[in-house]
Amino acid sequence: MNPRHLGTIFWREFFAYFNSAIAYIFIIVFVLLSGGLYMMQFFIYARADMRPFFSTLPFLLAIFLPAVTMRLWSEEKKGNTLELLLTFPMGTHVLVIGKYFASLLFYFVALAGTLVIPIMLQFLGQPDLGAIWGAYFGSVLLGAFFLAIGIFVSGLCRDQIVALILGMMVCFSILLIGSEVVAASIDGWLPGFGSLLRNSIGAARHYDSFAKGIMDNRDILYFALGTAIFLILNGFWMDGRMRPKANATFTTAVVISAGIFFMSNWLFAGLPMGRFDLSEGHIYTISPATKKILSELKAPISAKLYISPTEKMPTAMKTLEQDIQDKLDEFRIASGGNFQYKIFHLEAVKAEGAGADSLEQQISEKGIRPFQVQSIQADELGVHLVYSGIGLAYKEKPEQIIPRITPDNIYDLEYLLASRIYRMNLTQVPKIALVAPQEEKEIEPQLQALLTQLGGEKPEAYREDNYELLPMALNYEGYEVSRIELSEQEPIPNDIKTLIVVEPLEFNDRQKYEVNRFLHGGGSVFLAVQNYVYQYKASAGQLEIEPVEKKPNINPLISQWGFEVDERILVDQQHDVVNLSGGARLGPFELSVPVKVPIQILIPPSGMNPNVSITSRLSTLFYLWGTSLKLNEAKIKTQNLKVETLLKSSEESWTVPFQSGSLLPANLQPKTDSPRGPLPLAIMAQGQFADAYQGKTVPPWPQPDAALEAKSVEEAPPGSVTPAPGKFILIGASALFQKNLFRSGGHLNFFLNCVDAVTLGDELIGIRSKQPIDRSIGRISTAAKVGWRFFVTLGVPILMAAVGAFRVFLRRQSKQSYLKALALATE
Repeated sequence: MNPRHLGTIFWREFFAYFNSAIAYIFIIVFVLLSGGLYMMQFFIYARADMRPFFSTLPFLLAIFLPAVTMRLWSEEKKGNTLELLLTFPMGTHVLVIGKYFASLLFYFVALAGTLVIPIMLQFLGQPDLGAIWGAYFGSVLLGAFFLAIGIFVSGLCRDQIVALILGMMVCFSILLIGSEVVAASIDGWLPGFGSLLRNSIGAARHYDSFAKGIMDNRDILYFALGTAIFLILNGFWMDGRMRPKANATFTTAVVISAGIFFMSNWLFAGLPMGRFDLSEGHIYTISPATKKILSELKAPISAKLYISPTEKMPTAMKTLEQDIQDKLDEFRIASGGNFQYKIFHLEAVKAEGAGADSLEQQISEKGIRPFQVQSIQADELGVHLVYSGIGLAYKEKPEQIIPRITPDNIYDLEYLLASRIYRMNLTQVPKIALVAPQEEKEIEPQLQALLTQLGGEKPEAYREDNYELLPMALNYEGYEVSRIELSEQEPIPNDIKTLIVVEPLEFNDRQKYEVNRFLHGGGSVFLAVQNYVYQYKASAGQLEIEPVEKKPNINPLISQWGFEVDERILVDQQHDVVNLSGGARLGPFELSVPVKVPIQILIPPSGMNPNVSITSRLSTLFYLWGTSLKLNEAKIKTQNLKVETLLKSSEESWTVPFQSGSLLPANLQPKTDSPRGPLPLAIMAQGQFADAYQGKTVPPWPQPDAALEAKSVEEAPPGSVTPAPGKFILIGASALFQKNLFRSGGHLNFFLNCVDAVTLGDELIGIRSKQPIDRSIGRISTAAKVGWRFFVTLGVPILMAAVGAFRVFLRRQSKQSYLKALALATE
């Protein structure tokens, strides 16, 4: 191949785009559509994420790229220049490659016009640049593939419009075959065939990995092989189209090439060929913490995967076994042979009639049972029973079970495995004491009467527990949890590692003494304090907000260590909406009314400390009705405590004095002496905490009057404790841990990260945090929104229009100069 010949064809074709309006119109329309579609929803979702852009890009490419290639051969045929071109002293493959790379470079120019989007995201938030560049690389491969299809179709057609339509049909077909919806529909009529086509031919599945920031070598092979085959077929057709039996020979070549493409992708689909994880934090690759846990295993650990056969799985779960196996292989390699696994295929239909000694019955007793998933059969939604669970065995310890693994939680599999292995390797299970209020409430008389009429029991009261999910979450994580009242009857147990106190209410002196004694002796304390809650009332179209004091009475204790929960109300312009149920009526119906006031505070990732494992990769937190913290640097320094701020308010925050009665908008306005943000909202302190009761009498437990009269023996003073360094986490809000908010946002992970940090260390936190995080952007003014919309949607199109107009002007000037010179030469 002569490089000079290749360069001649390449530059001829590339400049041919820009010698007419085609290039400028294409780039303007492409950038306008791709950027416009993205910006239509961007400020609604307000996330520094390009996933929506890359999800719509393949469909735009399936339309636009055949338009780029439709003229490459068709125009030569229509202008009768093809035969002349083929007589040039260069091979057909040089013509094919030159034309192809010219169209590819033109596509790069058009795709570069969308780089204004990551530029905007970098200014507004914290995008995952690794995932974005990985997605752009996938877009390059997909575009290269579609261009090869387009030039191949153009070689078959004489008319450009026919080449455009056929090219679009082929691109859309290959794209849609790879989608889950189409594959599921085909599987409904021909079980397994749709998934086979999706994995072997469809482009969407191979492209989706790049959109996450994963460069799998199998996906790269798919696009490289497909591109090469279409280019080879194009050259083969152009070189032999005039020979005898050309059609039959070419058809045979197409069939053989299609077979090679299909079989290669089918064979390599189940083989691990390596991959590159470009995502921030490498969330799709096992972390160094997991490798450390595996390296510390004192004996081999055995994993058993119980899963339904692939052919019995619904389409959305056809690749689940391979995904799980890939992760188990990573564990096996990282452990140096101390982690081994076996796969057992089970059919759910056999579970019901299985005998007592059957494998199905044995794993059912352990907690692994078939579960229901949706499937499509003959274009109708159905329900499928499948197995997908893992059992872990280590030494003589009880087997740890992961009862259900689905495509929705496959990315949590590393943490699910590593956390169980970590706790199985501990000599003793950590124990935690939880102090959280529970309220006894009476049942309304109308409800009691209804229960009586229905023949049910008639309870007089029930217990309302807003924090019931906390012990459930801790038990699931492998902790032993004791729920105590922190009273004389239920004191802090002796073998407790961590004390969790959530929403303390009017703590008495003895309770504060017990917390002080525990922390001074080297224990770990997690303290979440709620100073105020607010009652919302809507009447006559007006909203009334009335604060209610909770009176935790905890400041007298923690102020001895240099900390204090501010008694002023925290106001932040970075806040969210709360739906007030029954705030309005429409006839007999009650409606929810959205309420947005600046005491409903949001903490995005920008308000979290990225240098601390607890908050390094958290989703947005809803700091509902929380207050800020006050730090006494002198006291902290005296005790030599290491203090790190975990959460902080925004720069547009301040505090105002508390006052009883209705809270008016004017009450929330900043005063001249109002402290301004950012203000600390949560801290973690480590070191030797001073004994706040040193030299003081031990406070007695409060006793009812009758108990005082009956008590004849004095209470024995508690034994002394040996001072030891402790850990202390203080948060100025507890509402985010209540059951109505706990499972949303990053609240659950924040709570578990805090508990792990003070109880076990940072190993599990880094693993749990390996998940896509909420990349919400901050508050943006209306003027800024308009400016960014203009920049992304119209900036590049206007620039291209200007460049095009300038080039037209230069060509016109050049033409006029040429005509003048020609006229002078003829005179």
